[in-house]
Amino acid sequence: MKCDVCSQTYEGEHLCTGAPVVLGATPSAAPQGFALGHYLGLAWRIVRWDDASIREAMDDPRVLPYGVLIWCTANALPLFAVIGLLSLRGIRILPGRIFAVIGMGLVYAAIYGLVHMGICHLLAKYFCSGGGKFIQIIRPLLLASIVYVLLVIPLAGPVVAAIAWVAVMMMVFQEVHGIEPLTAFLLSAGVGVALKLISYYFIHTPF
Repeated sequence: MKCDVCSQTYEGEHLCTGAPVVLGATPSAAPQGFALGHYLGLAWRIVRWDDASIREAMDDPRVLPYGVLIWCTANALPLFAVIGLLSLRGIRILPGRIFAVIGMGLVYAAIYGLVHMGICHLLAKYFCSGGGKFIQIIRPLLLASIVYVLLVIPLAGPVVAAIAWVAVMMMVFQEVHGIEPLTAFLLSAGVGVALKLISYYFIHTPF
């Protein structure tokens, strides 16, 4: 006989264990219409290493516009903070130049982030038997970029933000590609350090 609840086949007496749990099911559906609050909550759960939230975000096509908004805001806030400090010190910056600096900063951050994620994705896919897609990496990491608001912390901000980013990136690669935690950490941290060294070399090398 087959139990209608747990789908187990049995003979004689049967101790039902209840309906089976489906792994990877979305814990909460996104509300219709404008859902920034929902995706901010999802971003907060992702940076707290909630693997179910990562699985929810990786296959949700509605993540992209909200993720881009969160990414732009999180990356622009530290730039505004620097400009504010310069203003307090009496250094006046024209509005046009402010927008130019912020625009260039966002472009640089976008290129750097895509290169970082892209290299890690290719290494995970072709050298670590990863099974995820690049878009599945981008979606949760765009939400997780909320950690960049930590850059506004005086002195320790860049270090704290870098640690938080590597930690959440490791978790995303682990969930999306199905690779081991240590492998995901070495990919995220190793590629990040290599890119920092390369960018430092090109910025400080005269041509």
